[in-house]
Amino acid sequence: MDISARLEGRLGQGLLIGLLLALVYGGGLGYPFQYDDLHSIAENSHIRSLAAIPAFFVEPQLFSADPRNAMYRPLVLVSYALNHALSGDEVWSYHLFNLGVHLGASLLVGAVARQLGSGRWALLAAMLFAMHPLASEPVNYISSRSESLCAFFVLLGFLAHLRSGAGWAAVSLASLVAGLLAKSVAIALAPLVLLYDLLYRRLQLRGRPLLLRHVGYWLISAAYLVGVREAIGAAVLSHPVRGLGVQALTQAKALVYYLKLMWLPQGLSVEHQFWVAGRLGEGEMLAVLLLLAGLGGLLWRAGDKEALFWGGWVLLTLAPSSLVPLNVLVNEHRLYLPLVAFAALVARLLRGVAEDRGRLGIGLAAALLAIYGLLGWQRTQVWRSPEALWADALRKGPQMPRSHIYVGDGQQRAGRYEEALRHYALARTVNPSALNGMDLLVSYNNQGAAYLALGRRTEAVDSYRRALAIDPTYERSRQALDALVALQELEWEPTAQLLHKKGLMLLIENRPAQAAEALEASLARQVRLETYRTLGMAYEQLGQVDEERRVYATLVALAPESPFGRAAAEKLRELEGSK
Repeated sequence: MDISARLEGRLGQGLLIGLLLALVYGGGLGYPFQYDDLHSIAENSHIRSLAAIPAFFVEPQLFSADPRNAMYRPLVLVSYALNHALSGDEVWSYHLFNLGVHLGASLLVGAVARQLGSGRWALLAAMLFAMHPLASEPVNYISSRSESLCAFFVLLGFLAHLRSGAGWAAVSLASLVAGLLAKSVAIALAPLVLLYDLLYRRLQLRGRPLLLRHVGYWLISAAYLVGVREAIGAAVLSHPVRGLGVQALTQAKALVYYLKLMWLPQGLSVEHQFWVAGRLGEGEMLAVLLLLAGLGGLLWRAGDKEALFWGGWVLLTLAPSSLVPLNVLVNEHRLYLPLVAFAALVARLLRGVAEDRGRLGIGLAAALLAIYGLLGWQRTQVWRSPEALWADALRKGPQMPRSHIYVGDGQQRAGRYEEALRHYALARTVNPSALNGMDLLVSYNNQGAAYLALGRRTEAVDSYRRALAIDPTYERSRQALDALVALQELEWEPTAQLLHKKGLMLLIENRPAQAAEALEASLARQVRLETYRTLGMAYEQLGQVDEERRVYATLVALAPESPFGRAAAEKLRELEGSK
């Protein structure tokens, strides 16, 4: 076949896959920003100017409107800035970009499968990858383009590694750099190309040739790890969300769950109901480890280079998110790169059926693509709004706190504040072991907004105060609380004022216990800075240091820049110094 015919064939395949993707995902081009899109795109002023692009490569905090969500993904930010320059706050260009990256990754899957010997069946591998319902999150969820953009460059880098010549080697190394600038998962490229060479080129490459062929990948990977060492150190060593032993067992269980999702992509959700693993000796964990050991043993005994390679591909591409303890235990977008191996292996299996049984293999391939396309289209409909997305997640995972928070947010937007409050309370109680600090903070903050909308100011103040007790730097709670305190300072609630005066008189009469009781009752009716200050004095007279410290800490949280707040901060320093 001459070059022009090959190009026409590739173009035809690209058009075919593009048409199928348009049918499945085209209806989602107008879907709104979702979830992390809000802080990283919709509210992120940094992406609104192309002049900020150089800063993206040196300032991780520009990734989000909230500096606490800092991430080093400059290439993703560049793509956001380009989207904003093209369509402003309209979402269509963002979705079109995601769809285009997925199309490009799908074509690269086909090219890689072809290089590994799939021949004409490489097209099936590309189509299986393109149509698999697990790809619906990286396509429909704009923030998940970090995964697909990273995968695109990993596939490009791997494909370039399969070719010979210094030019292709440079392309491969440049792809690794680009992938790391999109997401850290790209670090898997270094062990992937090493695994390939050990399995397929072991006889040609030994010693110095092997070292020279791979040293660039490892140097780039090492340089990246040095650059992000503080974030990795915090996540793994200084402030891990769970112990490394528990993390290892949990991700072993997750691997089985992921394999199930790839083979049977039902129950897809933005928030899977999945728990931390139990002890090693428990029946569930023993079954998981035995199953994984059995699968590994079968691959090893088969001695099939292609099967071994794709099995290694799954493990190596999952490793970055498995080794680092993260708040979210399992996530569909983490399967985007492992899905490459699944598509290649299924295409190989169906090729074997076709060779033995003729039309049966072709019929099975067509049926599988049709099923995947239908499931992908159905999943796309769920992304049409935050309300639909999180209602679906709550239905499939009623014990997941985050689902309750986002459903509560939807109820609040609809003006159903009591129902919103119910979901915020459920988020904290339905499964405390699955509740992380950020979710707890957000539940209190959003609860404060619901109370405020109902005119229940005291309860709103208490909710915001609880949020700030978790994170004193949380700007949304701080601004709302400052405004509420300023508003309440304008006028006294009559009963609260009487109780405050009573407390003052009791304090003057040297009856601090009764004074504290009256002042606490006053605060229960209305939050006032001077009442907290007087209550602190009462506990000081009583010698109840813990209560005194609690009152002054609350006063600092309520109004740190006010005279009362500064005086309370000074008292706290005195109390700490007297220990």
